[in-house]
Amino acid sequence: MDTASHTTLSPPLTWSSLPRGRYIAAQLQQRLDDWAPGLFGFSLLKVDALSAALSLERSRLRQGVVMAQTEQENMDLLGDATAMPFSPGSLDACLLAHVLEYSAHPHAILREAETALRDDGWLILSGFNPYGSAGLARWLPGWRKRLPHWHAMVAPARVEDWLKLLGFEVIKRDYIGFTGFMPWLAHWQRQRCPQFCPSPAAVYILLARKRRFPLTPIQERRRAPAPVARPEMARQRE
Repeated sequence: MDTASHTTLSPPLTWSSLPRGRYIAAQLQQRLDDWAPGLFGFSLLKVDALSAALSLERSRLRQGVVMAQTEQENMDLLGDATAMPFSPGSLDACLLAHVLEYSAHPHAILREAETALRDDGWLILSGFNPYGSAGLARWLPGWRKRLPHWHAMVAPARVEDWLKLLGFEVIKRDYIGFTGFMPWLAHWQRQRCPQFCPSPAAVYILLARKRRFPLTPIQERRRAPAPVARPEMARQRE
């Protein structure tokens, strides 16, 4: 079921509008710089302002397009992420930085991305971890209005399940905190809550690839016919 009967917030226009947003953006950019050399193709789609602020210039993707769901500066087209205006299989990569938790239909966005991506296309997405420090920070009075609702945050394990159902293979995953000082909490969560997230970090980032494996028909097994010649039958000499 898609998240949220709760009212969804409008997607933020800048990273600085999020708690520790500039720090998180810098950490995400570092992960993208590490992963980018393995990405190749022609067309890259970035959805909304947070994705547009991140760079994949170290990749071999030739052309980038920014699609915004509301009127924004520096956008190439206006469109809805739940109904992307692209032909099936026309994109080589798609970047969704904190897009799912600001939508009432996050699973529909992933379905649209799967349709628009070509076979073996790349999907990169990040989000807030409701079972980590972002979920706890949501209850702080000063940060409550600057983060999406707890129920709107989509856990990384849930996102990975959706991706697998859509035919994606998760290649890489990483986690980013509001700060770099939480080793003891990370150990506790790996022991106690591995089904939710192996890290208490505030933000997760996933790199997935769309896979299409051809189905090989299995031939029906038939019993081998009985031999015509039998030991008791006479054989003619040549």
